[in-house]
Amino acid sequence: MMKQGSIQLNINKCLWLIGLTVFFFASYNFSNAFTAERNDVSSIVFDWETIIPLWSWTIVPYWSIDLMYGLAILLAKSNQSLKTLCFRLLTAQIICVCCFLLFPLKFSFDRPAMDGFFGLLFDILMGFDKPFNQAPSLHITLLIILWQFYANYFQTFFRYILHIWCLLIALSVLTNWQHHFFDIPTGVWVGCLCIWLWPNDGIFTLKLAFLSKQYRWAFIYCCLTLLTMSLAIYMKGWGLWLFWLSGAFLLVALNYLLIGAKGYQKQSNMGIFHSSLFYYIYLILSLYGSIHVYGRFGTIQTISLRITFI
Repeated sequence: MMKQGSIQLNINKCLWLIGLTVFFFASYNFSNAFTAERNDVSSIVFDWETIIPLWSWTIVPYWSIDLMYGLAILLAKSNQSLKTLCFRLLTAQIICVCCFLLFPLKFSFDRPAMDGFFGLLFDILMGFDKPFNQAPSLHITLLIILWQFYANYFQTFFRYILHIWCLLIALSVLTNWQHHFFDIPTGVWVGCLCIWLWPNDGIFTLKLAFLSKQYRWAFIYCCLTLLTMSLAIYMKGWGLWLFWLSGAFLLVALNYLLIGAKGYQKQSNMGIFHSSLFYYIYLILSLYGSIHVYGRFGTIQTISLRITFI
């Protein structure tokens, strides 16, 4: 039994790691590309920031947060700690990307070209990163979350090494000329907010007892609608097919919110060919499963998701 639970935990770790990685690059790159097309992007920089040196070696601690990110997920000791950590990381990504899109900022200094090993690391970084996505610093936000995780994980002198290394990471966002100072405290604030929203007991701080599952699922599908629409715009080409999936998610959200089970039109006296096509990709994702939707009078109904065109 214990072995089976360990296997399930490892599977969950892999699923979370893959999902968060895909979401990170998709949302971060979309925000970068979208902001690059705008003409209203400014900077928040203090005069004294011109004296901040460019230390090329600090690119090493800067990059190390990627290793800390993946390793933290793999080191989670239980499904509860894994869930708490991953929801914090996911929340951080959502909040920061929303801020990047709503309040775009850019880094205003021109970093000189560098060579050698450190120059190579900078070249790799700039291969996908742009001088946008500034405040709050996602790097600092993730650092706060991971710092708290590892501080609880290590109980020996390694904690002192951890604190020194995390301080170097925090310093590196300035000495790499990647962020202005304004991005740092805002990133710290969002990181602390994510920890507050998802405490160690696993109970979401803002969870409302009176909010029924009907509205919670509607909110989830609205988020999926926005995510798939963003991916379709960013990927273009074949990625435009994701608009079909976003449309299906939007309809499911409306069914939960307003229409109820009738919105799936699976009643025996109604044609289902057009309904199956409408929800086609969504149905494939939920193949041989079932969903529970609220009927008009608040009763829960189970709707089969098996695809049929007869």
